[in-house]
Amino acid sequence: MVRPRSTPPQEPTDAPGFTQRGNRYSRNAAYEQAILDYTRAIDLDVTFAEAYFHRGVSYFELRRYDEAIGDLTQAIALKPQDDSAYSRRALAYLLTDQLELAQADEEKCEELRGGAPG
Repeated sequence: MVRPRSTPPQEPTDAPGFTQRGNRYSRNAAYEQAILDYTRAIDLDVTFAEAYFHRGVSYFELRRYDEAIGDLTQAIALKPQDDSAYSRRALAYLLTDQLELAQADEEKCEELRGGAPG
């Protein structure tokens, strides 16, 4: 039996805090709630690539591929060595029939992971 908390968890106050809470929502498939927290994180720090990445993944899970591509593109712009963002964006491109862009992202992902010369 789980005992109730005596006090509720503290409300996040910074971008990493909102992103962490968003991740908890996302792990439980509460993607809309996660998106709200990632958006709050981005509002607090427009340079926080992790929030864009995770919001993009949540959009992807909701099959909102254009929004996913937009956020993943922003995550890549802020953190260009993040192979995970390229990989997820490649899937979104694939599912929106943008095959050449999907292939380019897959190749970049492989390059970043050391699987191709570059």
